[in-house]
Amino acid sequence: MAFTLSQVAREIGAELKGNPDLEIADLAPIETAGPGQLSYIASGKFKKYLATTKASALIVFPGLESDKHSLLVVGDPYLGFAKAMRLFYRSFLPTTPGKHKTASIADDVEIPKDCYIGEFAVISRGARIGEGTEIHAGSFIGEDTVIGKSCRILQNVTLRERVTIGDNVVIYPGVVIGSDGFGYARTADGHLKIPQAGTVIIEDNVEIGAGTTIDRATLGETVIGKGAIIDNLVQIAHNCKIGPGAVICAQVGLAGSTIVGSNVILAGQVGVAGHLTIGEGAVIEAQSGVAGDVPPRAVHFGTPSREVYLAHKIEAGLNRLPDLIIRLKKLERLIEDK
Repeated sequence: MAFTLSQVAREIGAELKGNPDLEIADLAPIETAGPGQLSYIASGKFKKYLATTKASALIVFPGLESDKHSLLVVGDPYLGFAKAMRLFYRSFLPTTPGKHKTASIADDVEIPKDCYIGEFAVISRGARIGEGTEIHAGSFIGEDTVIGKSCRILQNVTLRERVTIGDNVVIYPGVVIGSDGFGYARTADGHLKIPQAGTVIIEDNVEIGAGTTIDRATLGETVIGKGAIIDNLVQIAHNCKIGPGAVICAQVGLAGSTIVGSNVILAGQVGVAGHLTIGEGAVIEAQSGVAGDVPPRAVHFGTPSREVYLAHKIEAGLNRLPDLIIRLKKLERLIEDK
């Protein structure tokens, strides 16, 4: 569906500079955008494309001018672009409420009329499904698991027994929630498995990326707080507590009983040892290994992770180490010659 530029401006809250009746068919990257398409410039390093892009219009930050393009001026062009994307595109294909004939639903489970249950989905006894929720093909819902309203459980998701999912939660394909925590006691004869008797609670408005695993607590609860965003291929171990609004990027691994504060950002491939606390608003940069508690609003990097300024100084020193060793050997020879 196409929109006029004035419609887009209203949707994203932008100041329009140019032709309000210009028709925009869709969005495209600035390098490849052509006539009838809208793109964006989020920072100064992309200003170089202003002279070459064939986009009809651009979402830009205040102060950026062009005599070749219509402009939509907003304080945060990336946010403006996100809002425009939501205008032009759907995040999910639409479904028609109903139960597919191949779905297996326990006799005691009531499915609201506005729910969608896809092919070969399995819903076990005692489960409760909220209004407007979608459970897609091949997904498994365990005994006594509760799913709230307007959730999307996409293909081949496993929600084991006694898991609780809040409202407006999106769970992408291949996620496993409520699998056993990694609990074993060492004995003379090998490893003795500890029963994992706890549960997992996913609060409202959480998104969980494809292939992520969230283990049930040994006792008590593993909790994912409201509005948290979890990327693909993340491992969250037993009894972890993830605060509201946290962002956990791909391939992060959290050992058991980790506490992640609200609005924390864990960048890709961060590893966190168990029984640690990462304070509210902290940022852990990519590929860091966290071996101790992190204060609120700190920025850490490295393995073991340190305050980012110190960590980068250490990295810079390590890069100089080969030259420093050569200099040291020269000095040693000079001393020996004397």
